[in-house]
Amino acid sequence: MVGEETEVKEETLIERLEKLLESMKDWERKPVIQVGKAVVEIVKLPRRETSKRVEPERLALHLRLEDSFKGIFIIDYEEFKDLQDALRNEKVKEVIEAISEVNRKKKVIEFKL
Repeated sequence: MVGEETEVKEETLIERLEKLLESMKDWERKPVIQVGKAVVEIVKLPRRETSKRVEPERLALHLRLEDSFKGIFIIDYEEFKDLQDALRNEKVKEVIEAISEVNRKKKVIEFKL
């Protein structure tokens, strides 16, 4: 009919992630966002068998610095919240500020001539 709008079903984020899980190779990375030197990516973790259980293939968030491949894998929301709370903690802020100050004093490298 004239004037009728055609409904276009937009994929939900969950549906897109389910497709990624099926199409990605083990350990493949897909970038999500970069903030300063921090990189967040989606990584497909392979199926893993331990002596106690079998973990199916799954997706994880991988947080790392741009010049590093090592980082932190987060596989559920509770881990994310715990990490977020830890990084927002005032004591952690004070410690990293002090570490930065100590490291700043060591930035000059002297070479013997």
